[in-house]
Amino acid sequence: MRCVLLAALCCAATAPVRADDVQVFLVAGQSNCDGRGPASGLTGPLAKWAKPQDDVSITYSCSKLRGPVLTSGGFKPLQPGWSVAPGKSRPTELPSGTFGPEVSFGRSMADRMKDKKVALIKYAEGGTSLAKDWNPEVKDRLYAAFLDFTRASLKDLKDKGHTVTVRGMIWHQGESDAALTAEEYERHLTAFIGRVRKDLDLQDLPFGIGEVYDDGKRDKVRAAQRATAEKVKLAFLVPADGLKTFDKGTHFDAASQIELGDRFAAGMAKALGLK
Repeated sequence: MRCVLLAALCCAATAPVRADDVQVFLVAGQSNCDGRGPASGLTGPLAKWAKPQDDVSITYSCSKLRGPVLTSGGFKPLQPGWSVAPGKSRPTELPSGTFGPEVSFGRSMADRMKDKKVALIKYAEGGTSLAKDWNPEVKDRLYAAFLDFTRASLKDLKDKGHTVTVRGMIWHQGESDAALTAEEYERHLTAFIGRVRKDLDLQDLPFGIGEVYDDGKRDKVRAAQRATAEKVKLAFLVPADGLKTFDKGTHFDAASQIELGDRFAAGMAKALGLK
């Protein structure tokens, strides 16, 4: 009897408190995906976004390209701060003082999937190009690290007993590839989407492409993003029309990051056939 009791206690100690049906979304890209929106700007009508969202989880990592790798240390409540600016402003620990589109994207998707749990896997690094840094054919850059982090994060959920389904991916990147022709960027982005789907065995993965801000110098990238969204199955464009930046036309401010996340969610919901 004592042995049976001990065995039961051991099983209880290792089993999750609750096994959930977790809907996973991948989040990746450069600085506007990592997020430079200041959390200090989440005041007034935006104040609700400054609070942790205990019913939505996120795991985050930056890369080693521009400094130490900082992570969330596994899945944590969704909130501002899972973001690492490069250079002298790079924080030494997380949460930081900035955020990306994941804050409102995760909330909006969770509201549309009320009977399921939503989790985000975010891997991002500012100032990185698709032609080199995210290119699956270039070794020792970001693509392999993104795959490793994604797979390890999915395993973490499964090891806790959860049922896991990857439902889609959102991507905001392109400012660092402004020197490419439209044809070159379209080729790289199309190949990238194909490799993500192939390497993660998710051939029908909806893929949201965030349009870069129009500073007058990114017409080729913007044209390539639109063309890719039109030609690639289950890819969709998230427009930047009306969004504002806090600098000279690159990084979205706090309100625009919230709006961007909502736009990603609206596109993803449409791709998934949700209301």
